[in-house]
Amino acid sequence: MEDAPLMAKKQRKKKKKRNKRLLISTAAFITAAVVVVFCIYYVYYKTPYFNLVSVDIDGNLTYSDEYIIEKSGIETGKKIFDLDRSKIKEIIENEVYVERVRVVYELPNKIYLDVTERVDKYQVFSNNEYIIIDKNGIVLRTSNEKLELLTIESYADVLYNIGDGIQFAGVESIEKVFEAVEYLNNEYGSDVIKSFKIDLNNSFVFETQYGTSVRLDLSEDINYQIVFAMKIINERLNNNLTVASGLIDFTKGDSPVYIED
Repeated sequence: MEDAPLMAKKQRKKKKKRNKRLLISTAAFITAAVVVVFCIYYVYYKTPYFNLVSVDIDGNLTYSDEYIIEKSGIETGKKIFDLDRSKIKEIIENEVYVERVRVVYELPNKIYLDVTERVDKYQVFSNNEYIIIDKNGIVLRTSNEKLELLTIESYADVLYNIGDGIQFAGVESIEKVFEAVEYLNNEYGSDVIKSFKIDLNNSFVFETQYGTSVRLDLSEDINYQIVFAMKIINERLNNNLTVASGLIDFTKGDSPVYIED
């Protein structure tokens, strides 16, 4: 049996060998990492491999490729990672008809812009002009002529800036207006519903083909009021009662009021 001093000596030798191998491995790893970094640096900065050669754009109908590229400040020939994607995104999304854009590096030398545009949805008629808005109420432009869009007339004062959301005096939630218009349009269509009007005091009026108008309380359940109003009209028609010039008003209390003429 080996004595204790001899065993301790062998263990120290083994430990030294392990430390030496670890040191050599670490040095080799560091050397390889330095070489890799140097190669990447050389390829990126000393060769044209990562120089931007083209910009691919998809989804843009309102703006030309040339306009978007010019506005964004993207320049071919620059190093691709020197282009700030966040800044490019911010600049392009400042355009009125751009809802959002994705800016993607396509390595090694291209950029891809995926544009989602806003679309003309409604025209709001106020003060002898048509205010063109998208589905979310963002004002896109104005027109002196009526377009082939669903028209919403406003008796309430309209406040707007191009590129911002439209506002109606006294209306607490513009989303409720769009909810009413969409529901009426989808459920009954233009043959039954003849006009849409934003009224005073947070109310909304639509006129039916029968001549009856309905005033909705925008602070209450929109769909319920519409269904209730159409039920009233149908019951009056079935009972040979007049509907040609009536108003069903949901803003006068807990129950709707039918007003002749």
